[in-house]
Amino acid sequence: MESEWNGNEKMGRFISEMRKEKGLTQKELAEQLGVTDKAVSKWERAVSSPDIGLLIPLAKILGVSAGELLGGERAEHSAENMEKDTEDMVEEALNYSHRTSFLKQRKMQGLLFAGVSGIFLTACMVCLICDYAISRKLSWSLVVAVSLFAAWILLFALFRAKEYRIRKGLLALSVEIFPYLAVLSILLRVPLLCTMGMCIGAAAVLGLWGLYIVIIHEWNSRRYFAFGMICSILAAEEYGINLIISGFLGAASTDKSFAFLKCMIMLLLAAAGFGISCYREYKKEYKV
Repeated sequence: MESEWNGNEKMGRFISEMRKEKGLTQKELAEQLGVTDKAVSKWERAVSSPDIGLLIPLAKILGVSAGELLGGERAEHSAENMEKDTEDMVEEALNYSHRTSFLKQRKMQGLLFAGVSGIFLTACMVCLICDYAISRKLSWSLVVAVSLFAAWILLFALFRAKEYRIRKGLLALSVEIFPYLAVLSILLRVPLLCTMGMCIGAAAVLGLWGLYIVIIHEWNSRRYFAFGMICSILAAEEYGINLIISGFLGAASTDKSFAFLKCMIMLLLAAAGFGISCYREYKKEYKV
């Protein structure tokens, strides 16, 4: 996606250079194409791209070929490389289509994120106003405000990421969960949120990173092995979280029999996944 953005930026600079070379203002170019000068400005700043139906008229006005416009630079034409120029033009046209789709997708994501942000802000303000109007002080509404802000940061990382969206979302979650629990502990006056909560949060984050790594690196190539790893991680996380709770609240605070049963089920499923994976590898190696 990054290369698509760079390609659009190159095209935008080329449009700007050719327009200035022809002595045209953005408004004059826009009038000839039947668009607004704001649209031309967005093309040159790589905020958006010209519609595909405008490529040939735009190229003619700027005195370049459609292939040069798509490529974002002038090309030297000769009889020898004419066939290559044609192939390059087709390739650039396909890349341009991808870039246009990418920009439209980014625009939709931006609008959706703006809408979600507006909803979060409105909900936060309503809670603060209602809380203050009822009790003449801010109490539970601060918890809502902090929670909404934490959720907004996570959504910001997911929406604004150009690539590796899940990884960046996990990174944002890993960074924000500890200060969020600390602030929550102060607001609710529950010290366990800052001690036990952070320990459980750390275990949960480690488990999520483990699941992410397994799915990214193993799921497509060794699906049953990946399934076994996922079940093993879930069993370890279940055991670890119950161990943390028992350590802070005492041995009688959790139903160990039910936790043990869940861990055993996960481990049995993991063993089944590993067994099937080993059998498939054996069949593949010895062609049974």
